[in-house]
Amino acid sequence: MKKRLSLALAAVMTLGLVLSGCKGGGNSGSGGENTTPAAGGDAAAETPASGDAGVDTTGFMIDVLNADIQTADVQKTTKDYTLPQNIYDRLLEIEVDDAGTSKIVPSLAEKWDISGDGLEYTFHLRQGVKFQNGNDFTAEDVVYTFHRLLTVENGVNTELLDQVKGAAEVIEGSADTLEGVEAVDDYTVKITLKEPFAAFLSCLTAPGLSIYDSEATEAAGDQFGMDPAVTVGTGPFCFAGWTFNDQLVLVRNENYWKGASQLPGVVIKIIPDTETQSMMFESGELDLLDLDFVTDATDRFLESYPDQIVQGPRVGITYFTLNFNMEPFQDVKVRKAVQMAIDRQAILDALYGGRGQVEHGIYPYGLIGFNEGQTKISYDPEGAKALLAEAGYADGFTMELAADASASDTVTMALEIIKEQLAAVGINAEIKNYDESTWLETRKAGGLGSFMSTWTADFNDPENFIYTFFGNEEKTKIRSINYPDTAVMSRVSAARGIVNEDERLAEYQALEEKLIHEDAAWVPMYSRTHLWAVSKRVQNFKPVWSGVSDRMYYGVSLGE
Repeated sequence: MKKRLSLALAAVMTLGLVLSGCKGGGNSGSGGENTTPAAGGDAAAETPASGDAGVDTTGFMIDVLNADIQTADVQKTTKDYTLPQNIYDRLLEIEVDDAGTSKIVPSLAEKWDISGDGLEYTFHLRQGVKFQNGNDFTAEDVVYTFHRLLTVENGVNTELLDQVKGAAEVIEGSADTLEGVEAVDDYTVKITLKEPFAAFLSCLTAPGLSIYDSEATEAAGDQFGMDPAVTVGTGPFCFAGWTFNDQLVLVRNENYWKGASQLPGVVIKIIPDTETQSMMFESGELDLLDLDFVTDATDRFLESYPDQIVQGPRVGITYFTLNFNMEPFQDVKVRKAVQMAIDRQAILDALYGGRGQVEHGIYPYGLIGFNEGQTKISYDPEGAKALLAEAGYADGFTMELAADASASDTVTMALEIIKEQLAAVGINAEIKNYDESTWLETRKAGGLGSFMSTWTADFNDPENFIYTFFGNEEKTKIRSINYPDTAVMSRVSAARGIVNEDERLAEYQALEEKLIHEDAAWVPMYSRTHLWAVSKRVQNFKPVWSGVSDRMYYGVSLGE
């Protein structure tokens, strides 16, 4: 096992940038100093701000966020993943080829074996990997990381380890060690599940299971994720500076096990005003611009910079719920009528210029298990009226559209369009506004009327979608769906343990057909395309596989 740091050495962690391969950038690497930036062209960082450890950021790529992060500790956040994606590695990763096909690939784990009963996973770890402070990566770090996830104060993402034997006992405090995670030797970890869970490998690719240095993380205490000097991983970039509400700085890890990044580093500006972001990109002060946050300007960017747009699928589905506990949604004819009454393509066109695709099931385009041949839901207002008449609602009925006051303007606009479309078939949909906390509490209690929301993949498996919403009575209740068929929910739960991949995906597709097309349990709306504007000097930038706004910088380079 690795040599332990003493408490006396903890203070030395502040020298991490100097002790490791994470030194300031200067003009090394691609890119160079810029004197006269052209529109959408060559961005260059200015003088380092305080908190940047004296890093010379000349030649760094310049990115932007519209809000500062809360922490770089993925065990305490479910949304701030850009830094973790670049500071740390996972045991496994998701890789997408040029055809858009995704697969699980080795990372800190070089290879793995799975027992015939699907309960034991033996991971053979990559040797010679160093953390950014110079410590060796070993099996001890994996055991520590997974145990900490379940015990850290104010922790999140614990559901990623739900199926590990002993996880529940650690969370509730009845066990001090995680029974199902064992360091066999320095470079072998055995993980035992309490029951077969075919999506476990996919879970291990999630940012929430990034691997930490046991020594450095323990020494850092509550400053881990907050103080750049003591926040270390094995990833391609080191956390070099954080000036709150101003900027974050990453410096390449010269000793990265895959080979040093071609980028010397990245400066991430914090700029809440999206109009300012747009102007900065056009004046050459930014290299990357997430068009998700400048939706009003997207068409202009597409027209002005057609050769500087990068896109990828957002592996997530926007859906519209129907609460089975509220009249008249117990009647499948009424639920199917609502499915047919909503023109989803018109909403996608109106809100996002058609950038995406209408969905017809639970699993969105780009997800493993997506079924191109699934049954389609047609927009058919006349057919909807006929079904309502058959159900005894020829004169329509009144229903609630529950609106979260904290939601984006596009969600509000979508609800207004849905209200008009439902009115066209005789349904009086009344928009009711809730403050955010009341909306969440009412939804969790199963008491919201219909609402629209989006679920984006945490990991690349249909289980992450169908089990989240229909895995058991509690899950469907907290989404205010209240789907009642316990036999179907038992099938959803049982499908998680089907070891044969072809059989499992076939069952998931059969369940999708049952839930959406036979039972009309919700209205699948659409999935969206994620667009980015990149400066002329940026090369090889790719959105992450799931299409979320978090980005990975490894593989990107800067031209002249």
